[in-house]
Amino acid sequence: MEIASTHSYLGMQIEFYKKHAAINMVHFVEKLLATSGEENLREFSCPATKDIFTVEADSEPLSETERKQFHTNVAKLLYLSKRARPDILTAAGYLCTRVTRATAQDKVKLRRVLGYLKRTKKQVLILKIGDLRKLTAFIDAAFASHPDAKSQTGIAVFMGRALVFAASRKQKCVTKSPTDSELVALSDNIHFVELFNEFMAFITNTNLEKPLIYEDCKAVISLVTEGGGVVRTKHLRVRMELCKEALKENKFTLQYISTKNMLADGLTKALEGADFITFAGKLLDTAMA
Repeated sequence: MEIASTHSYLGMQIEFYKKHAAINMVHFVEKLLATSGEENLREFSCPATKDIFTVEADSEPLSETERKQFHTNVAKLLYLSKRARPDILTAAGYLCTRVTRATAQDKVKLRRVLGYLKRTKKQVLILKIGDLRKLTAFIDAAFASHPDAKSQTGIAVFMGRALVFAASRKQKCVTKSPTDSELVALSDNIHFVELFNEFMAFITNTNLEKPLIYEDCKAVISLVTEGGGVVRTKHLRVRMELCKEALKENKFTLQYISTKNMLADGLTKALEGADFITFAGKLLDTAMA
């Protein structure tokens, strides 16, 4: 396919085609692999396994020299994941929390991410046009996935068919049920979705549709649309009322989607096999290598 024009910016090669653009960081990945200090990397079909958030207390700490190299590699992974490879975001985000106390276990997890990049280094992020008046967000949570029982939030925001933002974050409070963790994820991100929609309306000088937020927990949808239920603490009741108020003011639309089709699911946990390939392919909007 013929490239109409290209633009280089901070390690990204932005390629413009007739009907889409591509964020190409293949050279960045190749340089990362060459300077990582990790040899004989085995190739993997996914960047992490289901134990990505587990911490072995008896795992040997890395030497200071190894820890600094680990820190450097993880910082590069984070930059890559936020620009062109959101498929490694869950693993990269977790490894960022380990840079000051990295152990041999963390190094194994890092090598797996690098091995995945070695296998898929030609992958690029495809940005297709679609309906640019429509902002769509997928918000999800994985309950008690960390050793301290805190949950993980994932969010993916699309403008038309283009992925414009993705994040994978550990929640700041402990919740007592999957419904509570989903409510925390939703309430933490609705204002961001609203502000992003206002920003896009401003820079495009157009009237955009109400943002559409997909949620895969029917209990949360019931809480914020119909009320009722049992909210165990005051701060969770505040979060519920915050979402209800935003819905009443028509700031966004909330719609149910099955977990199978929840794009943010792979940003809350490490997927493997066919599940990961499907997730990454939809996120990057391209066939996985």
